[in-house]
Amino acid sequence: MNNSKLLLLSLFILITTASCSSDDDDASQELYTQEDLIIMHNNSSKTWQLEAYYSDYNYKQKSKQNDCLVDDIYTFKPDGIIEVVAGLENCYYGDNEIAEAEYRFYEDEGLLYITIIRGEVTEDLVKTTSFSLHLIELTENRMVFASGDKDNYKISLIFITE
Repeated sequence: MNNSKLLLLSLFILITTASCSSDDDDASQELYTQEDLIIMHNNSSKTWQLEAYYSDYNYKQKSKQNDCLVDDIYTFKPDGIIEVVAGLENCYYGDNEIAEAEYRFYEDEGLLYITIIRGEVTEDLVKTTSFSLHLIELTENRMVFASGDKDNYKISLIFITE
């Protein structure tokens, strides 16, 4: 059963990230290089915590799922790997919750996207919340991923590290 859950989740991540288009207007986006990514994963791994999950970044309106995501720990590694350790606050009822994440770097375009999936698996039902966001800010101790245009960001994740 666990292998089928992992296979289903991996397939969903693949479909979600493959559907991102590089035809979007990238002129107003920050562009990144492979060297910039060292800030994210420190050439081996770097741990980040989610500071906030906004449903509307411009108005600082937090998502209904903010509380269940901000206690998670995210360890970014090279090659798109993000290890997620779910915190104590569940997004769904029960103890069958899964948390997965990955990032994809499109070096030719200088763009980086994160995909996060949070779900609940029961014997006959899988419920998930997933989203892909692009990197809009990267410093030594802060990363911001968002959807939308530069002056109108919507769903946003703000990661911090010490």
